[in-house]
Amino acid sequence: MENNMNRANCAQLLRSVSEAGFYVTDLQLYLDTHPDDVRALDMFREACRQYKVCVEAFESCCYPLRACGSGKDCEWDWLCGAWPSERLV
Repeated sequence: MENNMNRANCAQLLRSVSEAGFYVTDLQLYLDTHPDDVRALDMFREACRQYKVCVEAFESCCYPLRACGSGKDCEWDWLCGAWPSERLV
């Protein structure tokens, strides 16, 4: 039962990472064509901050998404996560 709850929690956190990443990319594309939009730039900075928070929350609870997120417990745990074909949807 606990494993299923952890899996559900990881799935929700991964969804948050995906949504935050999508928002960052969307703002980046907008800023590519509107580089002088100060409000959009502020939104982009906040979106990047939120994305980092989401990634850190996921990696601390589930498994590293990036090699740079590995080794926090003095262990090389990069390969402990799910492979792309096994990722939670």
